[in-house]
Parts: sequence; structure tokens; C-alpha cells
Amino acid sequence: MALQHHSRKHTNGFDLLPLFEFSKVVNSSLDLPFILGTVLLSVMGKLLIAKGVVLLRRGPGSFSVQTVKGLPQGLLHREYLRRRPSAKPFILSSRSAGLLHDLASYGITRMFPIVAHDSVHGYFGFADPPRGVALSADHRKFIEALINIAAAAIEKSLSFEELQTVNRRLDSKVQQLNTLFELSKEFSGVLEREQILRFFTLTLMGQIGTNRFALCLKNQEMITSRVAMAFSAEDRQLLFRDITEPVLVNELLRRKKFAKAMKLCLHEKIAAIIPLHAQNTVCGLLCVGERLNGVPYTREDLEFLYSLGALALISTENARLFQEALRKKQMEDELAIAREIQQNLLPRDIPPIPGFEFTALNVSSQEVGGDYYDIIQVEPQSFIIAIGDVSGKGTPASLLMANVQATIRALAPFGLTLAEATGRVNDIITKNTGNEKFITFFWGILEPGSRTFRYVNAGHNPPYVLRADGRREQLTEGGLILGVMPTVVPYREGRITLEPGDAVLLYTDGVSEAMNASHEDYGDECLEAFLSTLKHASASDIVDSLRNELTAYTANAPQSDDITIVVLRCMEK
Repeated sequence: MALQHHSRKHTNGFDLLPLFEFSKVVNSSLDLPFILGTVLLSVMGKLLIAKGVVLLRRGPGSFSVQTVKGLPQGLLHREYLRRRPSAKPFILSSRSAGLLHDLASYGITRMFPIVAHDSVHGYFGFADPPRGVALSADHRKFIEALINIAAAAIEKSLSFEELQTVNRRLDSKVQQLNTLFELSKEFSGVLEREQILRFFTLTLMGQIGTNRFALCLKNQEMITSRVAMAFSAEDRQLLFRDITEPVLVNELLRRKKFAKAMKLCLHEKIAAIIPLHAQNTVCGLLCVGERLNGVPYTREDLEFLYSLGALALISTENARLFQEALRKKQMEDELAIAREIQQNLLPRDIPPIPGFEFTALNVSSQEVGGDYYDIIQVEPQSFIIAIGDVSGKGTPASLLMANVQATIRALAPFGLTLAEATGRVNDIITKNTGNEKFITFFWGILEPGSRTFRYVNAGHNPPYVLRADGRREQLTEGGLILGVMPTVVPYREGRITLEPGDAVLLYTDGVSEAMNASHEDYGDECLEAFLSTLKHASASDIVDSLRNELTAYTANAPQSDDITIVVLRCMEK
């Protein structure tokens, strides 16, 4: 706006009315380009100046060109440094300090500060008037007056712009929070890895504008979309250790230790890496590709990606835990069925043995175990009593023990000697199992009429014979454990005669190897000492007493192995 000359209300050689009109114009607007252009045109039109420029502060000691008149448009947004902004007008020349001398090369010779509240917000720069037009003191005061009037409007406009920027950022944050809230509800309903990948890809495409990402987890898992990324073990360790906040790949290019990893990122067109935390530890890295529109990522974008990646990470972990829970529930159901089957394999109804008591106990350390006992009536006056222990625990052991039981029951009717039958059982087990599985086994045939007990011990814990007079014997005759190698040396058969009051205790190593809280085995010495206290006890009393003894010994310690106890006792007359 060029100022016109008036004949009244003037000061310092210039009319006040144009200044008043100028003040109304600039202070009624928040349009910063309009305000700056009005000031420039007012000064240049009044003083016939051909060139003008406006610089505004954009940071500490940094000023950016905002408006030019009579100068190349290429100067717009060029930044100049002036570490000590001057609050007074100054002259420019080619010898001026700093980068402002560049403006002098374009003919700008005079700089007038824009001061409001003792703060320099920028500068108006002008060329000299044409030859023959002197820039008097009144001219300088006129320029200063216009700039002083405009300073408040400029400050107000800058504050308004800053407020608008803050509001836009706030609106963006609110939108992002709303988006994250909605996404959290969506992600919470996704419990399959492939669905998470698909949903996460769509979210990145819609919210960020990229369809390339790699979610690299610390436990070596990786979820990717359109990326074939595979960091080396060394690079993974380096990235997980040193990247603790979102970073642009371009920023990491200057750091030599990331050279190999960044080469892979550039090849995969990865633009940013966002670490994902759990309990203050980096447990995942979200690598996102370049935007499809080419716009670089801002800090706000990286913050949003951090929150989005955290959602994806939590959803992935929830999906994994859910699948694990399903598998665990399925396994528990299968184990419950297996346990029921196994319990059904153990003898339910004990056939009465004339003149003898029979009591047994089986306690698995897991849902199913590898211990086994049985009693089979093969003739009206002949009974097979067996006990075994498969190496290992759990379902494999129980399945093998079921196989042993089936084999024994299949061979029982054929009238083979115990030694011959044991050899055949061993050959069948050896043929059908690997070398890593073996079975300790003991069985015998009781003939109640003669009170004779013939037996074969295939590497099992030797049963104890508790004589009524207090003596103890162990049943050791037999041979190798089952399943190690085919029968080469025939098994040996032992024989004893039981007198009234005598008892035979059969047990698995879960008894002698029961551990207390200090990880100490119960041991054979403790077992023998305890058995010496059971003179004249009934079969059920022996089983119950030994069980209570083991319970007291292993108090506050988990059961380490299956426990099976079988007691056969010849009743006193």
C-alpha cells in the first residue's frame, strides 16, 4: 500500500493519517503474507525502492526469507544465520559478517529489525532509493514507524500461526489416539497370526501410506509384508541393544557399526526403525518401508508407528498365548483320556488268592506315567504278579507300558516258563522300540497251595521278602532289563517259599529315589530301616505306612517320579 501525501496532521515531515490508515489495515488482518507484503509495498512505493525482503526467525539465531519484492523467487525460504540478532537498524555490504552478506550481493543494503516485547522476530531489508533520491533521517524514521506499527500485527500473526500449528498437531494427535483406540479394539479380536499380518498391513497402508514392513521379534520370529528381511545374528544383537528410540534409516547411515544392517534396509526400501518395548526392554523392532507418496516420516509419524507397533506386538503375543492355551487344553484333555485309559489298564478287581493278602498303590508324577503293576489269574490255583517301570515319564512311557501289559497277557495262556516268556517279551520290546527306551521288569507266579513263588527279575529294583521272624531277603534272579538288546543269554528263574506271616514288597524306583526339599534321595538304607519296623503288619498297613513315610520325607518338594507299591502277604493261621 503506497502512502499518499496529506497537508494536515503531520510529524517529522510525514502525515499521520496514512500511518493511522496503515495501522488499521495491518492490525485488522492475521494473514502474515498480506501484512509483510503491505509493509514492503508501502515503503517501496513511498521511497521508490525497487527491492525488498522480509526475514523471520525460525529458530535460535536462524532467519528464513518469507517475502521478496524485486528479487529472485529462489531466495524464498533460504535460511540465514545471525547468532546475535541486532535490535537496531544496520547497513549491509559485501563485507558484512555471517551469511547476510549474500543479500548485499542482491542489492539489499539496509536492514530494519522487527521488534516486539524486546524480542527480534525478523528483519525488513531494502535496497537504496534510485539515484537522486536521498534516504534522509525522516525516511528512516518513517520506515521504522511503519515496521513498529506492523511488529505487533506480525507477532500476533506469528502467534496465530503457531497456535494453528499446535491445534493441527493436537487434532492429529486426537485423531491418532482415536485411531489407536479403534485399532486396539480390532486387534483384541484377532487371535491368528495371519489375520494380524493382514490387518496390520491394511492399517499401515491407510494410516501411514506404506505396505512394506517387518516386525522383527527378539526370539527370532518375524512377521513381514512385502519384505524379505533377514538380519544376521550379529546385526540383530546390535540393533536390539543400541536402538532404543524410533530412528530414520538415513540417520543411521552415518554410523559405521550399522553399515551392514543399513545396507539391507536400503535394499528392502526400509525408511525407519521403531524399537518396541516390554518391561523397559526392547523386545521387537518395527521396520517400515518408504511411503508410497515419497513424503518423509515426521517425529509424529514415528510416535504413532511406535504405538501401532506396540499394539501389533501385544496382539501377536496374545495370539501366541491363545494358541498355546488351546494346545495346552487339548493336551490336557488328551492326557486326561490317556490317564483314564491307563488307570483302566491297572487291575480293578483283585482276584481272591486263598491264604494271601494283596494290596497295591500307583501314583503318577504326571497325568500319565510309566509305572505298571498287574495280577493275572492263569489257572484256578496260579496267579501272575508283575511290576514294571519304563524309562522316562509321560505319554510315551505309558504307551510303552500298555504295550508290555498287552504282550504279557497275550503270552500268559501259552504255558511257557517264566524264563522263556521273559525272553520273548524282551525280543518283542527290543524290536518295536528304539535303544533310548528300556523297561525294568519283575514278575512271578504264585501257587497258593504250595506257597511257592517263582520269579524273574529283568533289571528291576529287587523286591524284599519280609520274613515273619524279622529277616529280609531280596529277589535278584533274572537277567537284563527289557528293550536293550535281543535275548542272547536266557533269563534265570528264582524260587522261594512263603511261610505264614511272610510278605513280599515290590516297588519302583520312585520309592527309593523320592527326593526331599534338599534334593536328597530317600535311598535303600532308609527303606530297609523303615521296613524293619513293619513286622507282622498287614499288606494294606505296609502300603499305607510306606506311603505316609514317603509323604513326610518329601514334604514341600514336588513328586519327582512315579511311585508304585505292591505287597503280597501270606496270612498267618
